[in-house]
Amino acid sequence: MAKKGKKVDNKENQESAQAAQPTNKTPKAATLPPKSKPKSEAERKKDRIDGIVKTVYPSILGAVAGFACFYGAASISQFPWHFLLLVVLLATYFIQKFTYQFLKIDATSFKGKDWFYVEFMAVNLWLVTWTLLLN
Repeated sequence: MAKKGKKVDNKENQESAQAAQPTNKTPKAATLPPKSKPKSEAERKKDRIDGIVKTVYPSILGAVAGFACFYGAASISQFPWHFLLLVVLLATYFIQKFTYQFLKIDATSFKGKDWFYVEFMAVNLWLVTWTLLLN
């Protein structure tokens, strides 16, 4: 019997809380952004290919940077590692910024997270390649 009383009390508390709130009813359609049109098969295929290129290209650049650091170790050993990291970041950024147009990818539409992603891939592969070559 006690359990039933608690359920009734909870329902009464919820109803009174809802009644105390002002009723500002707006249609949900007005608050939600409009849905985009579904993509065609060709658009999905192009997006998938672009995604693969956006992953492979910075990875190759990072691996090339790793080989360059390994084979240029005599000339770069005088610099601290954080300077090399900054150089790799800037070099891969500018290389990608100006070469994506040749790969038919619109780099002007990249947002911050897109640049973070491609730079993370480049720096990650640079560090992995350089570390593997040093061992």
